[in-house]
Amino acid sequence: MKVYISADMEGVTGVTHPQDVIPGRSRYEQFRRFLTADVNAAIEGAARAGASDFLVNEAHDGMRNIVLEELDPRAEIVVGQRKPLVMMEGVEGAGVAFFVGYHARAGVEGILSHTYSSPTEVIGVQLNGEPCSEARMNAAFAGSLGIPMGLVTGDDRTCEEAESLYEGVRTARVKTAIDRYTARCLPPDAARVLIRESAADAVSGMDGLTTYAPDGPYTFTVEFATASAAAGVLRFPQLERTGDRLVSWTHEDYATAYKMFIGVMSMTRGDPDYG
Repeated sequence: MKVYISADMEGVTGVTHPQDVIPGRSRYEQFRRFLTADVNAAIEGAARAGASDFLVNEAHDGMRNIVLEELDPRAEIVVGQRKPLVMMEGVEGAGVAFFVGYHARAGVEGILSHTYSSPTEVIGVQLNGEPCSEARMNAAFAGSLGIPMGLVTGDDRTCEEAESLYEGVRTARVKTAIDRYTARCLPPDAARVLIRESAADAVSGMDGLTTYAPDGPYTFTVEFATASAAAGVLRFPQLERTGDRLVSWTHEDYATAYKMFIGVMSMTRGDPDYG
């Protein structure tokens, strides 16, 4: 069985500040190793339960964050930003999906919460009229391929959302958000024990996992920070401007609607007033 791991960084053990996750900043080198260790813990736990095939997809920022020489040698990894499916590149054919280091959606008080773009660019995203995080849209893409959600690691807000949406999913709450930039964190060793145990439970309990597959048609709505930003993405003929700062589109096929979201995000630019 192939275990697919989409690895973000804001939800990693100990991360609480942009300095921790932006390449070149003061704490980045430390926390990219924490990211690698969290991923390795998920691999080790799944392997203990009998999994033997692992693919890790880098899903944060420039998508070149995991320390390759420290990655578990049982795993292959997709590195680099120019990927058609971005955070879900390589998921096809997986038996189960893990989301490691994920974060809460834009607008909630989770650690470094956002949805694909900075909060100065995108205020929120909805899927079929409901608030939509990166995890939710990615889980729906996996579900459209018949792939169940097995594990989500991150802060309490991220894990609470996962438990409310993906029946049977295991979660590893490595920190509890106090503010967007403050958390009560598990020590690294304790967090990785929790991730290992949760990953092993997910693989051992595969019969209890379910796919997250909302009914179509699928409508994405993006709320931009400014009207100018909304106007700047109106290049697909299927897009509709439903408000000064709102852009929506609908498609019967989830994969198509999801890829349109990726395309819209690729055109998103902040306004000069916001630096």
